[in-house]
Amino acid sequence: MEAKLTTSLAILTALLIMHHPSITAAATIAHHTTTPANASLAAGFSLQLVVPDHDDLDHTVRRGSDGFLHLQSLRTDLPPRPPSGANSSSAASATTLRPEMTYTPLRLPKALVIGVGTGAGHQDYLFQVVDTSSHLIWMQCMGCDPHSPQRHRLFDSTTSPTYHLVAGTDPFCRPPYWSEFNGEACAFRFDGPRDMSVEGYLGTDQLTYNNAVHQNVPFGCAHKAHHFQNDGVFAGVIGAAAVARGLTRFSYCLFHGGETNRQGFLRFGTDVPRNPRYRTTEILPAAALDAAHDSSGHYVSLVGVSLGARRLDGIRPEMFARREDGQGGCVVDLGTPVTVMARAAYDVVEEAVWSDLERHGAERVGRRGYGLCVRASEAMKGRLQSLSLHFSGDEEAVLVVAPEQLFLMMDDEQGRIACLAVTPGRRTVIGALQQVDTRFVFDLKDSKLSFAPESCIRDTVPSKPFK
Repeated sequence: MEAKLTTSLAILTALLIMHHPSITAAATIAHHTTTPANASLAAGFSLQLVVPDHDDLDHTVRRGSDGFLHLQSLRTDLPPRPPSGANSSSAASATTLRPEMTYTPLRLPKALVIGVGTGAGHQDYLFQVVDTSSHLIWMQCMGCDPHSPQRHRLFDSTTSPTYHLVAGTDPFCRPPYWSEFNGEACAFRFDGPRDMSVEGYLGTDQLTYNNAVHQNVPFGCAHKAHHFQNDGVFAGVIGAAAVARGLTRFSYCLFHGGETNRQGFLRFGTDVPRNPRYRTTEILPAAALDAAHDSSGHYVSLVGVSLGARRLDGIRPEMFARREDGQGGCVVDLGTPVTVMARAAYDVVEEAVWSDLERHGAERVGRRGYGLCVRASEAMKGRLQSLSLHFSGDEEAVLVVAPEQLFLMMDDEQGRIACLAVTPGRRTVIGALQQVDTRFVFDLKDSKLSFAPESCIRDTVPSKPFK
C-alpha cells in the first residue's frame, strides 16, 4: 500500500495538545510546511514506523516455521544460559537455535526517528510509540539519574542553542503540568507500564522529521527515569493519539516481521482503512487521577475470558475494573511486550490452561519468570488453545489470541518447552505480541476502539532499520 506521508509539523502538534485543544498550533509551534502537505491534513495522513535494529543483542523473539514465537539465540557460538532472573515481561533468557527450525525476526514496527536540537546538540533519536493516550513527547536528557542505557548519547540541552525551558507562567504549563522555581520552569511526570515513572521539565527545541524542520516544539526533558524498558535503544517515548485539525481517528497494525525488513504506519483520519469486520468497544473516560499527571494507555471494559470455545466462569468483570485510586483496569498498550493480566484473573486462566493440558498428558516444567511451562512435543503443541478476550459493546467484540501468539517456545537441556506468554500484574495490559495481525482503530471523538484481524504485513513498505 502506498503511504501518503506528510512533512507537516501537525503530527507533533497533535501529539502534544491532545488534552489541550484550546492551545492552538500557531500559538505553540512555528509551522514550516508546504501547501500540498497542509491540504492533505484535512482528510488524513500517515507516518512511517521504524523497526528497531536489535542485531546487537544475543537473543531475540522470533517466529519459527511452525508459526510459534521462539525465544532464540542470535549468536550460535554462545552456549545456553541459565535464566537471568529478569522479570517475566522482558523474557530475557537466551536459547540455542535448533537446526530443524527456520526463523524470521519478530520486529514490531513501533518507533519514530526524530532529530532533536541544533548545532553540537543535534542528534537523531529513536522514539518508542509506547502508549495511545499521552499527548507528551519526552526523552532522557543529560544528567538523568536514574536512566536506561540507550543507542545514542543522552540529549544535552546546553549544547543546543535553540533549546529553551518552558516557563511555569507559559499558557502551555497547565495540568497535568505544574510550575516550579517561582515560575521559571514547568514540571511534568509520566507514569507508564511496568512501574515506569519519569519526571523532568518541559523545554522547546528544533525537531526534525522526514527532512522537515519544526521549530519551538515543546517536549519533556527527563531528569529521572525509573523502570524505562527501552530495549537499550530508545531515547524516549511519543504518544500515538491525535485530535488536532479535526483528525480524531488513528490506527496501527503490527506485523511479525520477515527476512526482508518492512515498516508499517500510523494512519490518521481518512487514511485509516475501512473494514466491515471491525468490532467495537468503548474507550472509557479518563479517571480523575489522570488529571494530576500523564498516564499510559486508553482504558477499555474487559468483561470476560474464554479458553478455546469455553467461557471461564471464574472470570468476573470486576477483576478488570479500574479503582478510584487509579489501580486496576484494562488498557491496550504498544510499549508492553506481552500481556499482563490482573492477578485474580490470571490465576483462573493459568489453572484452566494447565487443567486442559494435564488431561492430555502434559509434563509441567519450571522456568524462572514464567507461571506455566510444559514440554512442547508436536502432539502437545496441537493441544494448545486460543484465548479470547470479551469486551463490552458489540456482542462479538472479542479479541482472539491464537496459540501461536499466546505461548512462547524456548529450549532447555531436555528439549523444547512452551510457556504461557501472559504474566500477572496489578492491572491488565494487552501487550504488543498479542496485538500482532490485528488492526486497532482509536476514535477519540466518539470514544470507540475498533479492531479486526488483518494480515498486517500487507500494509508495509520495505525499508532499512534505524541504526
